[in-house]
Amino acid sequence: MLQCRVTRRKQPTIPTPHPAPRTPGIPMTTTAETPVNTKTAPRRAVHYHCFNCLKADLDRLQRAHDAATLTTTGNWTPAQNLWHCAKFMECSLDGFPSAAPAPVRWIAALLFKRNAVKTDKPVPAGFKLPKEAAYLLPPEDITFDDAMSYLRNTIARVDAGERFTHPSPLLGHLTHDEWTTLHLKHCMLHLSFLHTGEA
Repeated sequence: MLQCRVTRRKQPTIPTPHPAPRTPGIPMTTTAETPVNTKTAPRRAVHYHCFNCLKADLDRLQRAHDAATLTTTGNWTPAQNLWHCAKFMECSLDGFPSAAPAPVRWIAALLFKRNAVKTDKPVPAGFKLPKEAAYLLPPEDITFDDAMSYLRNTIARVDAGERFTHPSPLLGHLTHDEWTTLHLKHCMLHLSFLHTGEA
């Protein structure tokens, strides 16, 4: 039986991380003075094989936020990472406002679809969203509590029986199970930049 796990890799000393603001209404910035290279930034080792695994980790992140120990080693605040994961998930339930041209979708599906939804290979860090996907960029002033509620409420829709039915704007048609795999891997990527301060 697969086990839910969230472990910490042995890492070199983590460069000064961005603290997670706790006061609602305080604007959050999206980048440090020098943008972080997310391909090499220290990250938590996280693995979700189901939405229950993800929800358990959201509980850990909430506790760390409440204790003022939650930090990030990426370019986005914890709130922005949570919001982005929720928005992507919501779009696969309700529909995406735009899609890549058909030839691009065909090539992307041919080259990347299998690794994205049929294997355990992680989603690579450092991908830059094209301008057509700007709707997935998180607001600068999103608060942690609002972003956490957004993601939890979106997951709750799936738990209540809704299904991911809309095509990917890049990979085309995906089954609900394929979407689930992709969303879990996508959340693993973004939430791995968030550090709880736990030993």
